[in-house]
Amino acid sequence: MADNLSTNKKVVSKGYKYFMVFLCMLTQAIPYGVAQLIQPLFVHPLVNTFHFTLASYTLIFTFGAVVGSIVSPFVGKALQKVNFKLLYIIGIVLSAGAYVIFGISTKLPGFYIAGIVCMVGSTFYSGQGVPWVINHWFPLRGRGVALGLAFCGGSIGDIFLQPITQEILKHFMTGNTKTGHLTSMAPFFIFAAILLIAGLIIAAFIRVPKPTEALASKDEVKENKKAAHEKAAHEFQGWSGKQVLKMKWFWIFSIGFMIIGLGLASLNEDYAAFLDTKLSLTEVGIIGSVFGIAGIVGNISGGYLFDKFGTAKSMTYAGIMLIISILMMIFISFHPYDSRISLYAGMGWAITSGLSVFSYMSGPAFMAKSLFGSKAQGVNLGYISLAYAIGFAIGAPLFGVIKGITNFTIAWCFTITFVAIGFILLIIAAIRIKEIQREMVADKSDIVLEK
Repeated sequence: MADNLSTNKKVVSKGYKYFMVFLCMLTQAIPYGVAQLIQPLFVHPLVNTFHFTLASYTLIFTFGAVVGSIVSPFVGKALQKVNFKLLYIIGIVLSAGAYVIFGISTKLPGFYIAGIVCMVGSTFYSGQGVPWVINHWFPLRGRGVALGLAFCGGSIGDIFLQPITQEILKHFMTGNTKTGHLTSMAPFFIFAAILLIAGLIIAAFIRVPKPTEALASKDEVKENKKAAHEKAAHEFQGWSGKQVLKMKWFWIFSIGFMIIGLGLASLNEDYAAFLDTKLSLTEVGIIGSVFGIAGIVGNISGGYLFDKFGTAKSMTYAGIMLIISILMMIFISFHPYDSRISLYAGMGWAITSGLSVFSYMSGPAFMAKSLFGSKAQGVNLGYISLAYAIGFAIGAPLFGVIKGITNFTIAWCFTITFVAIGFILLIIAAIRIKEIQREMVADKSDIVLEK
């Protein structure tokens, strides 16, 4: 990226750089949206069609999360050596192929393989691909805003993909949403085509800067380097990755975030399977769209909350929103199928849950630096993300087991317990870590701590 700051080259316009942001946003909205965001909508139809248990089928999310987290570092290394566009296309083909595997599968192992391949594919163009593109086009200024805009694409995709998916399912199902089953696996082939076509179109335009292109003028480079130097001189450097692992409060923080992952897995992956038992497919699709809109607001406002109020207060707000959203699910569980009050409560879930998405989307990146300093923020972000991923991977099948033994009401009660305990541990740890920071810089007036 340093070569692209040379002032002896043609400076790329700001408009073109934001065109790349738009393509990243489109990547999140369609290829990633199809690969990951609409998968929960297929849970209930498939469980009914093939007579799986909810716990056994939702293991696809666990296997996908585990294998995806293992593959991700290798994809990151490959991006440094292999042409980005080629890897992007490979990821698109893998995810589209996964939907074909979904369409021809009748046994659980086939669905597990499809879920794993789909997650691995999305790592190429989304998990690693989108940050790779943004970091190259915005090496100095505007990277945070660009990343925020790019990842808003997932919420935008939710707005239209949720109702579209439900309408397509309705055409290939018989019976109501509680007992209905698929009469054809055509929806999987339809979405495989959508993902492949959209992905290949985006791949034709998305790219990283050429060696002959400069991303900033001479004055901009000088100004940004000076600002970066001044900022670094006043930043709290914090602890190295090895030092962090020896901190008691880091482990309490990580355990809290892992427990949050246990709860959020069910809230993100099993909401559709639950709502399908209470509302029509169309109504569930509308709720999904509202969640997408709220997610856009949540992602954008979350950055402001972190900057203005810091980790503890922002995560307290997120925790309250999530607890309210789960209370909505518990409330719905007491009402019969097609109750109008359930639709309103479902909207309440969508709004409160959507407003809190920043806590696990942009939250880890902010908290890694805010709490543990800038010295090893990349390594510490990896630790934090891993803790959440472990909880998330366990949470989805655990919810299915609890639901299978008891019912949805009890399962949601476990979820709210996990979320409440997790946020309490995380917030207490964050407050204590901030106190340690203040003690460390008490005699260093030139160091500015983040909130």
